Amino acid sequence: MLNGLSNNMVMKLSLLLFVTSISMAAFAIGENPIGSVFPLGIASTAPSPSSSNFSPVAAIITITDDAQQNTVFRPGTTIVTQGAEIFIGNNSSSPQSITSGTGPQDPLSGKLFNTGVLKSKGYAEFVTSNLDPGTYPFYSSTDPSVKGTIIIQK
Repeated sequence: MLNGLSNNMVMKLSLLLFVTSISMAAFAIGENPIGSVFPLGIASTAPSPSSSNFSPVAAIITITDDAQQNTVFRPGTTIVTQGAEIFIGNNSSSPQSITSGTGPQDPLSGKLFNTGVLKSKGYAEFVTSNLDPGTYPFYSSTDPSVKGTIIIQK
């Protein structure tokens, strides 16, 4: 424990700072040095956690602003195995969310997963154990035109 933070939380905060620094450096030089997809399996190089509630991060979705200042999800499509943990970092300049469904009118909107509204530089995470293999569209509740997809595999 570090000032009340678990090792798991410290690792995730470090990961968010890493993601933020890559995005800021990429913005400064005008390109993303590792492409639009952040590497998967980042947690596999982390030390073994001592707590039993740890689940490794299998994917990272970054909410960011593109060159035209439009909010986008990067990557737009995320593929993980069932039960994997997804880390979401909001690097955009405005509050955003990741909400299941195709938009606010979708009857399943927010029923399968919903980060709630994340402030700029905020983050969330969720484990996909309640999702069967398949394709799950999502959008931002604060800007329904911003859309992405999660694909769950066995």
